[in-house]
Amino acid sequence: MTAHKIIVSFVGENENGILRQLSHDLMKQLEPAGFSGHVIDLGKPDWLQQFSPLLQKGIYVALGHAGIGAGLEINGQSLWDAVKVPFVSIMADPPSAVPQNHSVKSHYVANAYIFEEWLRFQQRFIRSTQFSTLVGCPGVVPNPLCDQTAWRDRSQRMVFVKTGENPQVRRDTWNTIPSRWKRVLEEASASAITRQTGDITDILVAACDAYNVQTDSRREIFYFLFQECDLYVRSYRANELVKALLALPVDIYGRNWDHLKDGATKARFHSAIDAGRLYELYADTQFLLNTSPNIASGIHERVACGLASRCCVVSDRNDFSEKNLKHLPVFHGFDSFDVNLPAYMSDLYYSKTDYTDRTQAGLDYARQHLNAQEMMYAFLEIADELRFADALVR
Repeated sequence: MTAHKIIVSFVGENENGILRQLSHDLMKQLEPAGFSGHVIDLGKPDWLQQFSPLLQKGIYVALGHAGIGAGLEINGQSLWDAVKVPFVSIMADPPSAVPQNHSVKSHYVANAYIFEEWLRFQQRFIRSTQFSTLVGCPGVVPNPLCDQTAWRDRSQRMVFVKTGENPQVRRDTWNTIPSRWKRVLEEASASAITRQTGDITDILVAACDAYNVQTDSRREIFYFLFQECDLYVRSYRANELVKALLALPVDIYGRNWDHLKDGATKARFHSAIDAGRLYELYADTQFLLNTSPNIASGIHERVACGLASRCCVVSDRNDFSEKNLKHLPVFHGFDSFDVNLPAYMSDLYYSKTDYTDRTQAGLDYARQHLNAQEMMYAFLEIADELRFADALVR
């Protein structure tokens, strides 16, 4: 089948339409090269009717965030092997979430990891036979509104966009699991939350070893423990930041913050915002706040989007930010366990510094080092490699 310049991105259920919007925006980066992008929601009953005519024309590559669509089959065979269309799974989340998506039996499916931690995790525990590679930090789509309002004239002083979760509620569920597993989670999470943001894999493995919980067999047990620890630590850090903001007139967008609302004296809580409106929000924001996944090798897309929107970005620091972003005048790093975090946030909020001219440094960094078009070309290169490798199969 001839491969035409058609790209298909599969999505499923996701928070606030973020994957739908991201897929559209990323594929648009290849329009100057003549590619056309199409988003197909596998949750819709007519997805096959949308997909079939594109397949008849000839698809260059199919994409799926977190491996959505990678496991599609036809007559018991991988769909992608059957139609000989390369599929690239864009992996930015811990493999423990959906481990089967990291090990799909298909010569035409590749795993493209955004962060080193998750590639290492897959190699160490899942040991997939798939073609897997590292793409690197997330590519950020340029914000077309970034120059619409100068930094000094923006109406949103400080913004945090994130779905909330009460970490204590998750912790309470540990009372229902085997007591030894609970002790593993308590020890690992207690250690992780006192450290700079980074990979927690070895922390959890050490806790498992301390309680003689095997990690080299019955992997579903380890994946469960990792997922619980990962989500708890991320939630804990986000809650520490929000608690430090409650006395400031900060705007917080996202559901599930009810457990902290009553403690707010000045902070304003808003319902979730659709991903399609984020460009407008960021382009009218001075300080964009972030807490990160448990990674040290890269940054969350909120950091990249903030820099590309001429915001000052305030985020928990990790090895990557200390090495690559610390020098930027518009990046402000913190540690979520810092007892002085409320004072730090207050000082930033009430600072008289005008960052208008300094935002150029952040914008330049995003354009040079976080280029979405380059990331998309990397996916096309992976597709070419899969297509070439097909002739090598004996």
